[in-house]
Amino acid sequence: MNNEYLITFHTHFQALTCMRILEKNGLVKNGSVVIKLIPVPREVSSSCGTAVRLNLKKDIVFDKNYFNEIERDEFFKLGEDGKYIPV
Repeated sequence: MNNEYLITFHTHFQALTCMRILEKNGLVKNGSVVIKLIPVPREVSSSCGTAVRLNLKKDIVFDKNYFNEIERDEFFKLGEDGKYIPV
């Protein structure tokens, strides 16, 4: 089972802010969640932009409520077919 998620943002600044917040999270610090700033994949959006990719270890559950206080656009999960699905 793939446990990769993508968060898109309206601005590059919002993506950087999210990264800073996530870097302080205990799950990121201990390696249970790996984060990376990436360009938004074309299949998700044709506009230019920056996204945060999260790779969660299999025992970690994604909770988008954690991001309620973070300005963002959408959440996606990488499906088994390699395509991003809105969450």
